[in-house]
Amino acid sequence: MYSLKVLVFYSAVFCFGLITLTYYEYNLVYGSLASSNSTESNLNYTIYSNDRLGISFEYPSEWNVDEKINRFSKYSDVQVYNGSSSFKIMKSQSISDTEMAEKLGGLKEVVELILPPEERVVGEIEENMYAIDGTDTVSVLTAMEGLTNIPDKGLERILLIHDDVLYILTYQNIVDKFDSKQSQETIGHILSSFRFIDSNNEDGRDGDGDNEDDDQNLTS
Repeated sequence: MYSLKVLVFYSAVFCFGLITLTYYEYNLVYGSLASSNSTESNLNYTIYSNDRLGISFEYPSEWNVDEKINRFSKYSDVQVYNGSSSFKIMKSQSISDTEMAEKLGGLKEVVELILPPEERVVGEIEENMYAIDGTDTVSVLTAMEGLTNIPDKGLERILLIHDDVLYILTYQNIVDKFDSKQSQETIGHILSSFRFIDSNNEDGRDGDGDNEDDDQNLTS
């Protein structure tokens, strides 16, 4: 009985943390919807690397980068964006997400818990549609529609657990552009370049969490 109570308590804490995180994320999405003047062109890419988050990926060089200032800040840990297009990463601060996800029934169940009520699920929750650096994933397409004076927004949310820590990756664009060739090539490039890095910097990159722009533009 005691162990059951502990499980329920920690599951509630786990779920509350994720729901809170995505609630703030929803506010950020809502606030950024009005900007919809991104352009489609052949893109160059720049490497983003952050040892604190343990990640690196390539993003379009003309995009902007926003990073969380400290652990108490709201919203995503890092966001790259241009106009209506953006790619965001949230990293859980828990170190036992694998156990909690298993007890909740798997990552599919976590997806259903974190989605704000304003998001409409499009299709099914997919398992391993994407393999991020060899890590299993679940993903789901969602839409936010009918917001006053704001274009309808499409989102793709991807959840994965690496070293017992949950990561939530979110790509978004306005519905009219979401499935365009450029939009899909961009998210495809970002996801295919996504890597987990360790604190030993075995990949040879700087680990200060800064954006590495010098001499790292890559032709798509």
